[in-house]
Amino acid sequence: MLNILTSLNLKRIFFSALGNFFFLGLYHHDASALTYKVPFLGDVIGENQEVKAGLAVTLTELAQQYDIGMYEIARANPHLNRKRLQPSASVIIPAQFILPSAPREGIVLNLADMRVFYYHPDGNTVTTYPVGVGRQGWSTPRGITRIMSKEENPAWHPPASIRREAARRGKTLPLVVPPGPHNPLGHYKMSLGFPGILMHGTTQPASIGLYSSHGCIRLYNADIKELFYMVPIGTSVRVVYEPHDNE
Repeated sequence: MLNILTSLNLKRIFFSALGNFFFLGLYHHDASALTYKVPFLGDVIGENQEVKAGLAVTLTELAQQYDIGMYEIARANPHLNRKRLQPSASVIIPAQFILPSAPREGIVLNLADMRVFYYHPDGNTVTTYPVGVGRQGWSTPRGITRIMSKEENPAWHPPASIRREAARRGKTLPLVVPPGPHNPLGHYKMSLGFPGILMHGTTQPASIGLYSSHGCIRLYNADIKELFYMVPIGTSVRVVYEPHDNE
């Protein structure tokens, strides 16, 4: 068993059985999806953890390691310096989530949580990822749509509206940004039925879990890669806004 874990380069395996559901998380150096059994009763999945920062230097690094968004982890640890963690620092990993009230099928994005939930076709499991969504003035649209197309190693064609915004800040964007390490779409994109709205990777992992995009849905690069190969074209996507009582 130890040889298998070493070959997979896994840093942590965490398992907990809680009532009507289970949680199995495989934590790699980068973000790794959180997959749960869909509860028969209720809408809560997962549980919070307390860990030591260890080798993680910043809260951003720790957030990626545990597949948590920046707002989630910062709100759970307001006393910590985000840019400098001591190895012995205790950090709360807020890995308990509330499933949106939308139908449990396809992809559901709750803008209030900045988190997507993918319900597997078996009807029994759900995988969740933190996302970055549209900031003020560039809201991610709500409603029902679908995955219309998928592309690996995409080029980015900045829309005229984004080029104008950049120009107001004294920056000039090219008409095309080719695939590569500096492409803000990362290595994978999925186009939605909403005009101009994509699900894609990012060159700015600290923006995941924040209102940070021009309306698109950003994921950690490891997460979009996994989701890209997991969901077929035509998968339904529902975008909702459901804040919780304590927000």
